[in-house]
Amino acid sequence: MGLQEYFAQLSRGVDLVAECSGLSAPDLEKIGASTQDAAELISLHTIYFGPTPYTGKQRSAVNSARSNGHALSTLHHIESFTRRVKEQRAAWNLRVELCATPSEQVTAVARRRLREMRVPRTYCERAMLRQHPNGLATLTVTGNGLDMADAFRTIDHKRPGTSFIARMLGKADGAPAERTRVTTMAVLQLEDYATILRREGDDVLVRTTSGTVVTGAQLVERACANEGLITVISRAQGPVDLYRFERFASAKQRTMLAAEHPTCAWPGCKTPAERGQFHHLTPWSHGGETNVANLVTLCNYHNGVNEDDPNAPPRRGRLTRQGGTIVWQPPHTSR
Repeated sequence: MGLQEYFAQLSRGVDLVAECSGLSAPDLEKIGASTQDAAELISLHTIYFGPTPYTGKQRSAVNSARSNGHALSTLHHIESFTRRVKEQRAAWNLRVELCATPSEQVTAVARRRLREMRVPRTYCERAMLRQHPNGLATLTVTGNGLDMADAFRTIDHKRPGTSFIARMLGKADGAPAERTRVTTMAVLQLEDYATILRREGDDVLVRTTSGTVVTGAQLVERACANEGLITVISRAQGPVDLYRFERFASAKQRTMLAAEHPTCAWPGCKTPAERGQFHHLTPWSHGGETNVANLVTLCNYHNGVNEDDPNAPPRRGRLTRQGGTIVWQPPHTSR
């Protein structure tokens, strides 16, 4: 096939998608499509020719895309906008409008419509802290406008961080503000010392490499008795248990998860674990248990965008535990 014929085929848009009727992604791969192209064609066929409660809108979108001569790339572009709309009727309304729009105007029309659909943001009192890789951090505080303006004027803008912290950590109601308390956390890689036999009460029994059966607490005491908090983590199962010689820590699971991921477990996120949320890797609604192996700490935002439904392809990806390690599973891959 020459380039002219190749581009002519791509410009057929919905007619090319229609020819996928009765075929699966593996069928398309057998006749030469790449895995990605096959998946995208099947996805487009499902949207434009598959079952839907909005058959009238579907028919209108197909007719408009055909009459406008929308190429395959334009259909992909249209879907990149419609998938941002959660409510299906609104998504179909946008799809119909974009299919009826000349290709060169699709981006402008789509952005305008998405802006109009956006719910105005409401503000409330809140505080957020974002850690940066170079050791700095950004504190964002939302409060009464006049009070915030007064506080802003007290900052020395030649050294904003230093002056703000000095003022905040000075005398407050007659007492100095409390500095962040730092606790040493040691992580013991279980397979380097022993294997798990079973859980017994509030501890685990393990068999050491010498053959001796001991409790997790005894193993920790021998391995690193001079540390403060020690979390035992298995390469195969993830966090196993948390020990402190004086007493068990409160919020035990949260502390164990923080040992595994000091910040939000989503790749690239630096939100501290202490401000995160418990996230069930296998959702509670699908039978997931509230145990450490099925939990991970995520910030509010990534806990929201993580795709929980195991029966649906993730739009933004999801976190899973594989071989004891938390990994990010990209969109459009099977679980």
